[in-house]
Amino acid sequence: MKFPGIAVMLLSAAACSTTSTGKISKSVVAPPSGDGDVIVGAIPDAALPKGECGMILWTLEADQPAPVLRLIAGKQAEIVLNGAPVKLAIESASGAVGFGVAEENTLVADGVTATVKVRFGLGFDGGSYLERGLVTIESPTGWRAVIPAAGVAGCRVK
Repeated sequence: MKFPGIAVMLLSAAACSTTSTGKISKSVVAPPSGDGDVIVGAIPDAALPKGECGMILWTLEADQPAPVLRLIAGKQAEIVLNGAPVKLAIESASGAVGFGVAEENTLVADGVTATVKVRFGLGFDGGSYLERGLVTIESPTGWRAVIPAAGVAGCRVK
């Protein structure tokens, strides 16, 4: 599955405040600074490779879906962390399994731990929707990002 027109976008927290004129202004909250930053971006290619099974998770950024994680069943997962692509090894998986994907996964790479929890939802030909998804990413320095997500699990034949 591809998301046309979505370039690499950084996900950021936003806050709203009221100005002295009564208008609402949107201000971007700066991410933490230092070596422990956990800034998750959209992955540039979310499609599953031909002949592979896995899952793709996305979240909303500016009211548009932004793919933030791709997991290839039995292999690895990919995210964009602090502007750079990161490949995560599957350390453990538990819960219900469909299309080679478990409902709970622990992924690791270079001190980064990502915990991915999803629930299988409505099925479709060759896949299933993933509901109530939550991606938690922890850096080696203790910073953490918690991202609500939805997605799909399935297999790509062609």
